[in-house]
Amino acid sequence: MRPLLIVSEARHVGKISEVLQKYGHPAAVDRFVRRLEIDLQTESDIHDFQFEIMKVLHEKKPDGATNGYLICATHDAERYLMLRSFLKTQRVEFAFYSAHELCKSLSTEGQEKIQLAKLLGTCGLSVLTAASSILRPWTHASIDANTLGNWKGQFGRLGKYAWLADAILARTTLMTAPQLTDCLVDSPLKSADIAAFNRDGRGVSKSGDVIANQIGKRLQGLKILDSPADAIETMPKGRIVVVEDGLWSGTEVIGVFDSLLGRRKGREKTKPLANPDLLRSASLDLVYGVSTDYGMAMVKRYLQDEGLANISVQSRDTIALASEGLLSNIADPAFDIQALRSSGPVADAIKPHLFESLKACLTPEQCAEADRFLRDIGRQLWRNYLNEMKERKNWDMWSDEKLDNCALGMHGLGLTYAFGHSVPKATLPLLWGSGTVTWGGRTVDWIPLFQNA
Repeated sequence: MRPLLIVSEARHVGKISEVLQKYGHPAAVDRFVRRLEIDLQTESDIHDFQFEIMKVLHEKKPDGATNGYLICATHDAERYLMLRSFLKTQRVEFAFYSAHELCKSLSTEGQEKIQLAKLLGTCGLSVLTAASSILRPWTHASIDANTLGNWKGQFGRLGKYAWLADAILARTTLMTAPQLTDCLVDSPLKSADIAAFNRDGRGVSKSGDVIANQIGKRLQGLKILDSPADAIETMPKGRIVVVEDGLWSGTEVIGVFDSLLGRRKGREKTKPLANPDLLRSASLDLVYGVSTDYGMAMVKRYLQDEGLANISVQSRDTIALASEGLLSNIADPAFDIQALRSSGPVADAIKPHLFESLKACLTPEQCAEADRFLRDIGRQLWRNYLNEMKERKNWDMWSDEKLDNCALGMHGLGLTYAFGHSVPKATLPLLWGSGTVTWGGRTVDWIPLFQNA
């Protein structure tokens, strides 16, 4: 992605902001687009303004930048600031446009994109071009412009929903293994006596293996085991740190603890402890790269109910999704937590991550339509997934209540989050699910964006 500096008159600030919001990828625009505005109706020091441009050009380029700044400016700003001759001395690429060319359609029919939208694409900052770069590290299949176009095309075949595909892509984040490791190493890991992750029982390469490989390179003296039980039994009196990529609903780690305590006979998520009492005496830290406030609350409630005050849980970043009422209920020892653990919270107790960000760029009508579409398709994709698991692993089908609550992702969290090696089930099913779906009388054999997840 290439950095872009926009120099314009102050009176065009609003229109330029609209174009950036409509055509640009939010994360890319935030990192790679700089803006300088000048009010031509007041007296300004030209040399001071040129100095501000020089400061931008001489700053360290944003991480991931593939080239130096491209500068675009309106003609009036260029003439007033004498930018043409000045920028030639800086040996920087530049282009000048009238305000009409920069911010408005070049034809009355609107068939040709506005110039600023073209520049965003040229710099790799448009929704599709930036998403292609951001999601490229997905390790299980290629994600390129064709992949994005094909995934987006499914929305069009079910109705006029290309705008919704763009909105989702603009908010889909992928954390690479090195980025995740950066989040984890600055934690109790630095003072741990031993560390562990939980190797997936199916034997496939999952998050724990990836994390262990990265941490092993950074903290070479730290012993890392693939079983929490082995770590506890190897060093019962030492400081033990268990690492994982994300904590979303808490379901997974609660299952791990129940397995350690020997409560999941035949469906263990990890090797049980030979002596379950060791879990109550060990000095144990759970460390996550990213979490939700709901998942953190659910795990802390479990530890509280089990009397496991010796275990702490922390995360580098926490996404706020739960209502104050829900968090208060979870923390209340008198509140019956079992319904939450089995089916998840009711819809109005969780603010789905995607929709909180969509409110800023879509109308209330569009948000309502997006909610109906994503819930309906997500529910069908979950049913497809569960039917496959029933055939492969003899899983039970969920109740209608749980399917409804999880239509936007596990427990309704509505995430648009992935790691380079995996996608949490709390992420929108349209990003990881597959199979036949129907909407408005139209049917599509849905192919996920993150294939082989």
